[in-house]
Amino acid sequence: MNLEMTFDDLKSKTVKDQPEQKANGEKAKGLQFLSSRWWCPVSVTLGILCLGLLVTIIMLIMQLSQVSDDLQQQQANLTQQEHILEGQILARRQAEKSSQESQRELKDMIETLAHKLDEKSKELMELRLQNLNLQEALKKAANFSGIHQASKCPFQFPILDGTVSEETQPPMALGGRFSFEAPLV
Repeated sequence: MNLEMTFDDLKSKTVKDQPEQKANGEKAKGLQFLSSRWWCPVSVTLGILCLGLLVTIIMLIMQLSQVSDDLQQQQANLTQQEHILEGQILARRQAEKSSQESQRELKDMIETLAHKLDEKSKELMELRLQNLNLQEALKKAANFSGIHQASKCPFQFPILDGTVSEETQPPMALGGRFSFEAPLV
């Protein structure tokens, strides 16, 4: 065997080793597209497109993250506002309940005071009736006993009325003895 080979032998041997045709008669297209002049611009264009898609995906992920953060912030704000509104509603209900209790207490107090006022009015009316009855009884007694109408004093002064003369005075008790000389008071 000859170890030295010539360039022509090597060239002919490699060409012979590669099948030019397939079993069905078509030519093999293995790496022939690389020898085309269009593969470089096409691969650069596809690389630029992939890079653009990658940048677009990264930007969309960033925007989605920002929107997600905004939604979480709004959800937290809504939750906080719900808690505030629930507190306000609870406070309003408690105030209404307290107001209703105060109104009930005031109503009870008013009813109690009205009842007491009615009782006092009745007592006052009874006292007025008693006063009128007493006044009428006093007038009847004054007419019956002879009290002078001009004197508003309830004491009897028979000398002033002229019904009793000085000579017929009844005896008066002074110091345990009867005396006719005692002045009339």
